[in-house]
Amino acid sequence: MRPWFLLFVVSIGAGGFFALLVALSRTPVVSNFFPPQLFYHWLIGHVDLALIIGFLSFLVSLWHDFFKASSKVHEISLSSTGAFLIFLSALFGLGTPVHNNYVPTIDHFLFFTGVSLFGLGFFLTALRFLPGAIRGVSSKDILETLFSLSIFLSVLFPLSLAISFLRTPHLPETYLYFERLYWLPGHIHQFINATLLLVSWGLLLRISGQGLKNWLRYFYLLLLFFPVLYFILQLFVENPISHRVKLVTTVGYAVGIGIPTLLSVLTLLRSVLSTREFFGRVVLLSALMYLLGSLMGYLIAGSDLRIPAHYHGVIASILIALMGLTYHYLRELGYVERLPRLVRIQPYLYGVGMLLFVSGLFWAGVYGAPRKTFGTGYIESFKVYLFMVIMGVGSVLSVTGGIIFVLFVLYSIIKRHEFGVQKEAR
Repeated sequence: MRPWFLLFVVSIGAGGFFALLVALSRTPVVSNFFPPQLFYHWLIGHVDLALIIGFLSFLVSLWHDFFKASSKVHEISLSSTGAFLIFLSALFGLGTPVHNNYVPTIDHFLFFTGVSLFGLGFFLTALRFLPGAIRGVSSKDILETLFSLSIFLSVLFPLSLAISFLRTPHLPETYLYFERLYWLPGHIHQFINATLLLVSWGLLLRISGQGLKNWLRYFYLLLLFFPVLYFILQLFVENPISHRVKLVTTVGYAVGIGIPTLLSVLTLLRSVLSTREFFGRVVLLSALMYLLGSLMGYLIAGSDLRIPAHYHGVIASILIALMGLTYHYLRELGYVERLPRLVRIQPYLYGVGMLLFVSGLFWAGVYGAPRKTFGTGYIESFKVYLFMVIMGVGSVLSVTGGIIFVLFVLYSIIKRHEFGVQKEAR
């Protein structure tokens, strides 16, 4: 478990570093000190390291812990090398940034090498866990069902990307090429994120002496149905971003992810609303942030800052849950004996910061602020200016919470020297 857990921590830290650079480059006054030519590289570095590599690495670490398996050196070495190459590509502004959806890309050999190496290590690991997942998908243990679904999806995702690569014709417009390449595989990846969120809630509830309702596992099968449908679709459709395909993927989000997650929120809120237990409160904070992000998704109209407000709210809910789990595993793996007071308030600091961040983005979008745009030249009203300042304040608070998280985790690990000696490595 430990090597993948460390890759998660380092990736989240690197992604948070890029997130701070991106947020500051969009904050009034401060943005004047940042070079605009690196904005999109930093944005891509943030998304790919924190929200893709970081999340997938944590999920793999959870597989190793739940199924009591040992990490393989070649798998983690491939993925770690890949993550480092992606970091270098973004940091030094190599190649051309392409801000397509789902897997934003830097059109450079080093970046593609990094993505390929990470993906290969991840895929080999998922394949190794697949036999157990085949048995576990029908388990009476709801967590084993969720873990098994996540493994199925993690095998499907790289296969889908490989097929998409073979079937996507080379187009003169780079953005359109990568948009078509990643559209259906990217949607499968979002279902992996959904299973990660549900797994995290389930584990945190179990730690706090509670649990997800067992009848939910029948609805969780929707998390597999739609990705399989996407996989089959891409074998036959010529244009994966056609109106009909987009309609299918939209329904998949609303039904395949929406029903399992929202039902889970409604059932777990009854358990955690009155709890004072730390991990139960983390679940509550994560679930409320998820509800906010989901609500914003239904209020999107056009291409403006309401779109990143929506997905940052949802992503923040996942990260809050992972922070809570990280503190648990720091204790279980022998890195710490207790959590300091500052660390116990850290999820709230991050959560309040993200609340301000997504609220500022959302309302700035309502008043016409565009997405994926460097600087503040688009600001034409005081309302947009005010909400972008709120976004900037929220980003500083959330990044501060993220820095506390990363520093505490790294300090705890380094202090134990060579991964600690209390427990046998997993």
